[in-house]
Amino acid sequence: MALDITQPATTNRLLQTNTNIVPVVGRVQRDEREHRNRHRGHILWLTGLSGAGKSTLATQLERDLFDRGFQVMVLDGDNCRHRLNRDLSFSREDRCENVRRVGEVARLFMETGFITIAALISPYDG
Repeated sequence: MALDITQPATTNRLLQTNTNIVPVVGRVQRDEREHRNRHRGHILWLTGLSGAGKSTLATQLERDLFDRGFQVMVLDGDNCRHRLNRDLSFSREDRCENVRRVGEVARLFMETGFITIAALISPYDG
């Protein structure tokens, strides 16, 4: 069974009750950032079971890409759970919210022209 993790119910409810939220468009475009970085932004999503080597692979790839002159960032599942997502449990709903939040942060890094490597368990389809 696939779940829609793009918009959690709590976020939808908050947006419906607050009419003061207006998207802001920056003055620096993605293509300008990519031109300055001399490469396009990308997201590499590594997923697998606990202990499969996702973090090891991600951090080695980060080192290799950085040494070659790329702007690169790793979003590790454990690190995100300790900081960004420390308020989430391991319920099905919160696991999906964990993946959604990391995906959103990865998208923001990509839009700034970074190569973003997300390494975390993605337990469900969708």
